[in-house]
Amino acid sequence: MDIPEIVVPEINAVTDLPQVAIPQAPPVTLDIGVPVIDLPHFNPMDMEPEVEPQPVKPAKPRPADPPAAKPPPVKLPKNEQPAPPAPPAETPKPKTEAKPLTQRVIEAIPTIPQAVNTAGTSAIAVSAALATPLLLKAIRPTIKKLAKKLQQTIGKKVKVESVSERRKFQRSLRK
Repeated sequence: MDIPEIVVPEINAVTDLPQVAIPQAPPVTLDIGVPVIDLPHFNPMDMEPEVEPQPVKPAKPRPADPPAAKPPPVKLPKNEQPAPPAPPAETPKPKTEAKPLTQRVIEAIPTIPQAVNTAGTSAIAVSAALATPLLLKAIRPTIKKLAKKLQQTIGKKVKVESVSERRKFQRSLRK
């Protein structure tokens, strides 16, 4: 069984360019009559006015603005002459020298106190986050007992817990 040879046509870059967005010629090149619209009860609106409109009066012209008053002349003493304006002071631009790469890397590394401070802060934060559940389990029963004693001393009646509630509380302490 022979396999037919596949011939791939060569692509000519000059003739196979994509079409431009704006066509050179209109897309319709052949007129074949007029479209027919069949609307059974089409009555176009009558655009002719039944009554003649009133004539439009032109707007009244605005009165001209009064002439602006001139400021009074400033009289300077004869002995004193106005000081000439001082020339703007030129601020010297600081010269920046290009630093070598090794110097820039050394300046970017934090100092030992900065590194120790950051490491200490993060260690405290992580240990506090990990210890929170343990602290809550240890403190919650103590706070509950203190609240009961305080209510008894004030004179409020404390709700009596059932046996199942007391067992549940004791089991929660074991965990």
